[in-house]
Amino acid sequence: MNIKEMLEEIASEVPQKTAIVLGTQRVGYGELDAASNRVANALINLGLRKGEHVAILLSYNPDWLINYFGVVKAGGKTVILSSMLKAPDYDSLLRDSDSKILLTERNFVEMLSSVLPTIPLLERTMEVDSDSYKEMVAGSSAISPAVDIEDDDETAIIYTSGVLGKQKGVVHTHSSLMAAASIVAPGLEQTGEDVCVGMIPFFYLLGLAVVGLISVMKGSTMVLLPRFTPKNVLEAVEQERATMLVGVPAMFNALAMLDEKTLKECDLSSLRMALTAGAKASVHLMQDLERKFGLTLCEIYGTTEAIATTLGDMHNRKLGTAGKPIEEVKLIDSDGKEVPRGETGELVCRSPQVMKGYYRAPELTSQVLKDGWFHTGDLVRMDEDRYIEYIEKKSFIIVTSAGIKIPPTEVEDVLLKHPSVAEAAYVGIVDEHGGQIPTLFVVPKEGQRVTKQEIRSFCGQSLADFKMPRKIEFVDSIPKTGSGKIDRRRLKETRTS
Repeated sequence: MNIKEMLEEIASEVPQKTAIVLGTQRVGYGELDAASNRVANALINLGLRKGEHVAILLSYNPDWLINYFGVVKAGGKTVILSSMLKAPDYDSLLRDSDSKILLTERNFVEMLSSVLPTIPLLERTMEVDSDSYKEMVAGSSAISPAVDIEDDDETAIIYTSGVLGKQKGVVHTHSSLMAAASIVAPGLEQTGEDVCVGMIPFFYLLGLAVVGLISVMKGSTMVLLPRFTPKNVLEAVEQERATMLVGVPAMFNALAMLDEKTLKECDLSSLRMALTAGAKASVHLMQDLERKFGLTLCEIYGTTEAIATTLGDMHNRKLGTAGKPIEEVKLIDSDGKEVPRGETGELVCRSPQVMKGYYRAPELTSQVLKDGWFHTGDLVRMDEDRYIEYIEKKSFIIVTSAGIKIPPTEVEDVLLKHPSVAEAAYVGIVDEHGGQIPTLFVVPKEGQRVTKQEIRSFCGQSLADFKMPRKIEFVDSIPKTGSGKIDRRRLKETRTS
């Protein structure tokens, strides 16, 4: 089954079922199917041919999914762009992706006014919130277009800095996206009765594959939360009787820190599980989350290139790990030899979920895809029971001038246990000798005070001397990526410049 067939099948089975909720707006599965057919037919009438590239730069709302499925049904290849970037970034990505059409909104067009006329292959920029676009789509047929779509057709280019630290387009097929959704869904025990609160945008694969595609596959309801705050989450759960939360560890950390009085004022009894991904979760805080919210926390590890590699599911999980492999994996050292259980190595994997390659970048592709194995650039450990513990990206490991290596998350996890610490980030700031100064950034909890000496004393109770921070800085906030992960590159660049 391909993505087009998946939506059409569920829409025929439960046309009246609510598919998407955003505030007071509700879109049923039948409506989602018909609206995306209208988009598809409108694009075909404009001359879009199968395999041509359509960029999607939209806010996190129902229009995103309607237009996404519309492009897919027209046989177009979606170019999925983050809404967190600046004009020069979009200039580069639209050129690199060979996009023919850009589906976007007025506010983005205003920002891109100086850029769009210079993109050589871009023929049309269409504002989905304009009257002209709405009239064009409304006048198109709601019948599914007769486009021959094969399961191995390329369907998406998703940009990521990922393994090699530079923006590149990850090419996925219908098969690779559907394989990931199909293998993850049973572990989450997701059904049509579930109401999933999505706290992560669709331009991230966690949002598209888990919140979007799995929910459509199972006929679940998606509740979109464009702006994360603990209060917004609690209100969404109570109002929609949500059963699932999908987000990143920083979001769940904030929820776990809520006081018992606040939680008792809300009815959270409908919740059964939460899924986290994108960074290593704190065992201490995730235990608090489970206890306070009465749910089961599942954790998934994957990359944009290899969507779902390990999963700690409803009945087979261990907090502090990302679960067990759900595809073929090996852990290797710098010489390419497999490491013994319990030792740290780079995770490499192969499965139907792995990307086809990087768009127009065969040399970059060959650096990470070798003999069918995808090299993630992530360091992990596998225990005797085959649970995978994420350590850190190789590029984020702190290497001191003495050559000692420190995984940042080990130190951050200790700091998050301090009663006065809300957030912590540990990075290596390059010194004049080419080594790195282990620097700890701390955000105190609101209304609380903590000193550097108290932080050092607290760290010293749990950390080896070589892992201790050389510098400590108190900050109001820690920069995050659009998906809510610590933006280590920006943090390092800010302090280096």
